[in-house]
Amino acid sequence: MAARRIVAIVLPQLACELVKQRGPVSPSGKAPLAVIIGGEEERRAALAARSEREAPAPVAVIDVVDDEARRYGVRPGQKVVEAAALVAHLAIHRVTFAEIDAALGRVAEVALGLGATAAIQLGEQGAQTRAGARAGAPRASRPGERAATTARSPWGDGPYDTVWLDITGASHLVGGEEALLGDLGERVAALGHRARLAIADGPRLAQALARFGAHADGAPGADAPIAPPGKGAQAIGPLPVQALPVEREVASFLVRLGVLRVEDLARLPRAQVAARLGPRTVEVMELLAGRDPVPLLPYEVPRLIEEEVLFDDPVESAESLLFVLRGMTSRIASRLAARGEACGRLNVAIAYDRSIARLRLGDRDDEVAAALLEDEERGPSLRFHVDMPVPLSDAGDLLRPLKAKLERIELAAPAVGVHLIASRIARARRVQLDLSRDRSVDPDSLPALLAELSAEIGAERVGVLEVADAHRPEARSRLVPVPDEAAAGRTSAAARARAAAEQGAAGERAEGADAPAPEPARLLPQPIPLGRVGRGAIVAVDRHLYAIERLSFVMRLDAVEWWTPTPASRDYARAWLVSGAPSGRASPARLGELRPPRDGASASSCGEAWIYVDRATGEAFLQGWCE
Repeated sequence: MAARRIVAIVLPQLACELVKQRGPVSPSGKAPLAVIIGGEEERRAALAARSEREAPAPVAVIDVVDDEARRYGVRPGQKVVEAAALVAHLAIHRVTFAEIDAALGRVAEVALGLGATAAIQLGEQGAQTRAGARAGAPRASRPGERAATTARSPWGDGPYDTVWLDITGASHLVGGEEALLGDLGERVAALGHRARLAIADGPRLAQALARFGAHADGAPGADAPIAPPGKGAQAIGPLPVQALPVEREVASFLVRLGVLRVEDLARLPRAQVAARLGPRTVEVMELLAGRDPVPLLPYEVPRLIEEEVLFDDPVESAESLLFVLRGMTSRIASRLAARGEACGRLNVAIAYDRSIARLRLGDRDDEVAAALLEDEERGPSLRFHVDMPVPLSDAGDLLRPLKAKLERIELAAPAVGVHLIASRIARARRVQLDLSRDRSVDPDSLPALLAELSAEIGAERVGVLEVADAHRPEARSRLVPVPDEAAAGRTSAAARARAAAEQGAAGERAEGADAPAPEPARLLPQPIPLGRVGRGAIVAVDRHLYAIERLSFVMRLDAVEWWTPTPASRDYARAWLVSGAPSGRASPARLGELRPPRDGASASSCGEAWIYVDRATGEAFLQGWCE
């Protein structure tokens, strides 16, 4: 049986990265950053405080700081008032546990493309052990919230900053464990996160190596630690004792005794060590022996892909919203690529500032203002969707229709958040590579163009013409949605063979029968009435006069569609329209620009029109142009 192999993905700056994804952390964009992690109640209080521009409470405790704030002396665990005394221009933001869990879920979803099981928390055994270790600690009031002591623990119990991936028996598919870590690091970086990776025989061993390994300083190009199978105890030996799941007081006591590293603790008598480790003695002793049997709780991938960003400062410009949407579509594209899927619709909800929206929309009595103000639960928001004629998965292709839609929308109030949902999930197409890919047309460019046009002019106006079985020329084609094969710019071999067979059969019929009746090259949206016509008659087209030089009968339709309330009985003909001397010929497309000859010019303008005569009234109509 293959040895168990677990990858730990530690995101030490996850909370700070989530804040930076919203936009600039300060007007200057270069201020040190500190983050307070809170639950849903704190989030609602923060959203309510944004309208009054209230700052975080001075008694609030900082949970995470970025590298810039750390250089100024700001540390996790400090109160806001203490940190503000050290750095006057410190930017303090709030991140909820729901946002943390959603970000870890995105990483787990991306990682599932390289392993069998991903998890953002350990199984029941680890949960029971942690519950006993935190006896008396405050518990979360609702799902998605975590106790504050859990968030500030250096070990990071629970879904705080670590994602685990089971790669047992899967690393050889990508060229080994080192290649797998490289690929995994690129996928996490595409989500906008800086990660520390490690591989060991268990989740806690891998997490300790990822947090406190030789690459823990985050230097680019540093090799991720990989513990050989069965060598977990030797791998964590050089790590500090803080890498073990012990309380801070216990770790401080061991350091004061001179026990600085894990291997120093392993040399001590087991009975004396067990008396000092507290309620986590069993866990620590197992890790010192290199055993880590804690199971992973599999992460359930949601069917719909959702991204949500809340702004600390409301934004009113489309450029700021596009900046946020660019990051959101990039993360959605990474998740779709890991799934091997694409999305056919993007639903967007832009939340408005409640107070300003009510102030601006309160005097309006239209249906739009009433619909925005009556939604008390979600608050006033702008909601729209963008349909893709063909499911797309590339980040740039997803952003283009959103940009075209957003540029034509005017915000009714400052936006405090954006919620993006990718629905209509379908399997993504895979285009076979060929040697002429760099010189030929990209087959994925047409679906992206169709999506942008749908957002710009409406999905009902984008499609392909389909031949319909009808007698009237204007009904022989109709606009239908773009089929998958046509939008992808390729057809299957069976479709090409079927088209060739139909074309050959049509040629044989044409050779053995009379030629079909001529058809107009271009039809007008609405027929233009001409009155009664005949050879030599004068007709007005587009405010200009023309003479009918000759008429050529084409066909007669007698009581077509008699089962409808408006049956048609028509005579179709080709009419030669001239203006000026009877010489020369004009293009049908320029017939509306024809002018009578000036200054005695002998040149004439003419064109061949497609007309029909209603047999019931005898009135003629100009319906199109012929070649």
